Amino acid sequence: MQIRRARVEDVDQVTELLGQFPPEELTVGWDLMAETFRQIIENSDLGTVLIADDDGQALGVITLSFPTAMRCGGRYTCIEEFIVGENGRGKGIGGGLLKAALAEASARGCYELQVNNPSQLGYPVYLRYGLEDVGKHLKIVLNK
Repeated sequence: MQIRRARVEDVDQVTELLGQFPPEELTVGWDLMAETFRQIIENSDLGTVLIADDDGQALGVITLSFPTAMRCGGRYTCIEEFIVGENGRGKGIGGGLLKAALAEASARGCYELQVNNPSQLGYPVYLRYGLEDVGKHLKIVLNK
């Protein structure tokens, strides 16, 4: 198993993994998710998609965005999606993806890494790798 950057041809496997999110977390349709995936792959300034690949099968995915904030003195990182498929859980894949995400954020000179509204499955993984619970998550949908 290796952690690698996603490629355009990974779109079907990535959207299949995202399909394992609870339905309320999938706020846009599959076509728009696939198009956004392609945009991220083609423009690394938008983010990074990392895949846990086992001989051509995507077992997990983590996506990062790179906002900029004055309070951080520049860029920071947000984990946007993070999922290990049911057939890959309990094998250290989540930890591998998270370590790769931390390394990517550090290599890009990001001040910090944030996670908004972590899942119950992901929460202990984040804590294990040094992330701290620092508060609440708020949002409003602007374009439906």
